[in-house]
Amino acid sequence: MSEHGEGTVSLRQTHRAVTWVILAATVLLGAIARFYGLGALPPGLYHDEAYNGLDALRVVEGARPIFFEANNGREPFFLYSMALAMSALGRTPYAVRLAAAVLGTLTIPATFLMGRALFGTSIGLWSAWWMAVAPWPINLSRIGLRAVSMPLLVAVALWLWWSGRKQRGWPRVLYIAGGGLFLGLCLYTYTAAQFAAPAVALYVLFQAVLWRVEKRRLMGGEGESLSRGSRPGRVPRVGASECVLLLLSAALAMAPMAVYAVVHWDTFVERAPQVSIFNPEIGQGKPWRLLGKNLVRAAGLFTVRGDRILRHNVYLRPLYDPLSSLFFLVGVALCLREARRGGAHALALIWTGVMLVPTVLAEDCPHFLRAAGVLPVEALFPALGLEQARAWAERRGWTRLSRWGAAGVLVVAAGWGLVDYWRHARSPEVAYVFEADQVQEAVEINRFLGTGWQGTGIREPSATPISGRHVYLGPRLWEDRHAVNLLVGSPERTSILGRDAPPLAAEADDVLVLAWPFEDNRNVAQVFPSPAEVWAWAGPLEKGDLDDEARLLYVAYRGSRLDGSRSAMARFEEGLELLGYEIEPVGEGQTRIRLRWRAARPLTTDYSVFVHLIRGDEVLGQDDGAPGGGLYPTGWWRPGDEMVDEHTVIGSYDPQQDRIVVGWYEWNSMRHLRVVWREQGELGQDRLTLP
Repeated sequence: MSEHGEGTVSLRQTHRAVTWVILAATVLLGAIARFYGLGALPPGLYHDEAYNGLDALRVVEGARPIFFEANNGREPFFLYSMALAMSALGRTPYAVRLAAAVLGTLTIPATFLMGRALFGTSIGLWSAWWMAVAPWPINLSRIGLRAVSMPLLVAVALWLWWSGRKQRGWPRVLYIAGGGLFLGLCLYTYTAAQFAAPAVALYVLFQAVLWRVEKRRLMGGEGESLSRGSRPGRVPRVGASECVLLLLSAALAMAPMAVYAVVHWDTFVERAPQVSIFNPEIGQGKPWRLLGKNLVRAAGLFTVRGDRILRHNVYLRPLYDPLSSLFFLVGVALCLREARRGGAHALALIWTGVMLVPTVLAEDCPHFLRAAGVLPVEALFPALGLEQARAWAERRGWTRLSRWGAAGVLVVAAGWGLVDYWRHARSPEVAYVFEADQVQEAVEINRFLGTGWQGTGIREPSATPISGRHVYLGPRLWEDRHAVNLLVGSPERTSILGRDAPPLAAEADDVLVLAWPFEDNRNVAQVFPSPAEVWAWAGPLEKGDLDDEARLLYVAYRGSRLDGSRSAMARFEEGLELLGYEIEPVGEGQTRIRLRWRAARPLTTDYSVFVHLIRGDEVLGQDDGAPGGGLYPTGWWRPGDEMVDEHTVIGSYDPQQDRIVVGWYEWNSMRHLRVVWREQGELGQDRLTLP
């Protein structure tokens, strides 16, 4: 081999090695963005994620549906992928989202292969980079919803099909048939994928029309013969054999789902009419006006304004940051100019237009789940724009500037996208929309029972329930709370408050009750052992999509059996007894006082307790209110139970110079209860200084 030939081979090998290094770095960055903190960010599990998890458990247990009919109907590909994760890790948020992270990460190299087949290696690399760092595909990859599976199959389908068009013989047949197979499998991913095959069919039709027009021009003496080959950017027309092979393999893959759709049509299309702009409740009698608005909104989702739903997107953020948007627009302009040649540029435009239809025809446009079909093709446009700018600079002799400039654009896109996403994922509002309160509820139950996922780790630990423990839940805290249903490790140890009374409950020595705070829960102690040590505390906050303010989700009560009765250290009027106390510092400048009370007889009045931290004649801090943080008033107390009552006051307690003073009073009349002297039974002061 000549010295020149050896140099050329060496240069190609170097370019190939650099390509794979860049791709590996891109995939690694994308994987980190998708897997880091996966089970905790975004916090919670939205009920659609949890519903998917419950159906995945059915698959683990042996169910094999081709279409999941509940929850408005769902395609099976993602749920079977989730079942694999849950069979290995159990019922955890990480397991629910693991399939999405894996599929989203695989979409990055698949995008490279697709972009390289359509436009060349550079476009493949740049488009893969944008798929790795843009917040929209990152978010899709971190939530347990099935839309994430569609871009992967789309990328593989287009890669195989377009690669096959450049092959000859059996490789051509295998590639094109593989492309058709994956195109058909898209139907099993997400509802919007029903438009994938029509998008390809429309492109084939466009090519056929374009070919016929150019043929007529040729016959009229205009243009150049198509048989002489393709001009730059032009690909051969789609032949009849290619069409048959592609569409036949797609039809074979779609056949089982198509048969199901025909037999169960109402179930298969249940969701579409609910969200359609032609639904009178959504269109409000003016669907065509809404259609016009949606067309504008859909066109702007790439560079102007994105999805407003926090589960789907950084609030209102378009797909691309302002800098990337410039290259996106250049790429779109380039495709519009080159579309007349009928090649990959036309395919990118047609695919984008068709796959926007699901969000254009529905409410909440642009909706980043319904529009997920534009991915990953959409990443080609900024890649084309960037490569166009780089090549322009290189032609002018600015080789170093072209390379460093392209690298700078990609770095800015990565920094902008990743920072935007992580700020979004950590915001309190995102925790609300992903119903983090339900996860906290399940964790509270699991920690009490000693089974199931308890808030840390990726795997559900194997454990048996702690003996003698049982949980009662208010009906609202179990029914239709899918994350709780999914994550609770021992549902057989849970009962519905006011309805269920399983034999185990009568034997329980330790009972946890989670009650709806806006109902009358005065009889909660009926499920406690007797006598019991009682604790009460507030649960997490929840906030629905239509709520302006967050509200308390539940009140927690715990009643543990007492082995014996302790003597009172002080008594107040009405039979209120102080059994003991603990004083401990809390953080900087705060003190927690834990009091233990008992009622010697039934109480009909709800009394308030006050706690003062006093230094000399100055009150450093105080806390007043009903016991148990106002959650377990004295009118609910059973005689003989011990109530653990915690108060936090401002001020650091110094036992050498400070006093803790406690007492009781009736709120409406402000009448204070006085201390009863243990020896004489006489009434003393209306407050007690703790020794």
